[in-house]
Amino acid sequence: MEGHINVPGGMVWYKIVGEKTNKLPIIVLHGGPGYPHNYLKPIENLSDERQVIFYDQLGCGKSDRPIDTKLWTVERFVAELAEIIKILKLEQYHILGQSWGAALAGAFALQKPKGLISLIFADPYLSTPVWMKDAKRLTELLSKDKQRSIEKYKKDGIETKEYKEAKRDYYKMFIRGYKRTPAEVIKSRIGTNNDIYNFMWGPTEFLATGTLKNFDLTPRLSEIKVSVLLVCGRFDEATPQALKHFKNLLFDADIKIFEKSAHSPHLTEKEEYIKTLRIFLRKVES
Repeated sequence: MEGHINVPGGMVWYKIVGEKTNKLPIIVLHGGPGYPHNYLKPIENLSDERQVIFYDQLGCGKSDRPIDTKLWTVERFVAELAEIIKILKLEQYHILGQSWGAALAGAFALQKPKGLISLIFADPYLSTPVWMKDAKRLTELLSKDKQRSIEKYKKDGIETKEYKEAKRDYYKMFIRGYKRTPAEVIKSRIGTNNDIYNFMWGPTEFLATGTLKNFDLTPRLSEIKVSVLLVCGRFDEATPQALKHFKNLLFDADIKIFEKSAHSPHLTEKEEYIKTLRIFLRKVES
């Protein structure tokens, strides 16, 4: 089942996978901002026991693409999610937010919505200061030459051949983590809106210059009173150290680290990933 829903700013596309059961549905929030849902397709495997709901946030994928930058705020994306839940008449539900989707899920949870039962923060971006601190540390794992080329880019903004090679290595090590690009990732890349990403975040994963440059949910994470599962890859740009920090701030949280993965354990360790999600969701509902 799929269709479109009118939200603040335009129409967003959604898809519901699976039949209604006695298990609660899970809403999946993609990353970016502006990187549509396709790459999260493995989560469909949960649909044998509960409905899995995907949607493309306004501006990317199969949703409308307005060009008004006033729409690209955390508050509007939260309002968008609330409208989707209202229109689909979801009385109780879980939310999984991946990367930027975790920030959106966290901001939504802070509104204390009645139907929210649990959260899964997957490879989570929850704080720009934490993210940038980790990015600096991960950059220092590259060769000295590549570190210098990245620092030079941060100063002059010129993409030299050396910088592009350094960026490629960073992305390969801490984001992709797979040898061959999955078809789902290619589809997401085709539907990506880089204008939103650049406006809200910046030019690259390790340089925040957009409207999210001061974004930080950590002072309020203790206000989230539902159960939370934090997951990431051992070599994730959303690092295990960051997850431990978030866990200590949350009311009720568990951590799962995928030992062979970077920023996409749902693609690189699919079976273990789905098993982990199943166990958590069943536990919360028991």
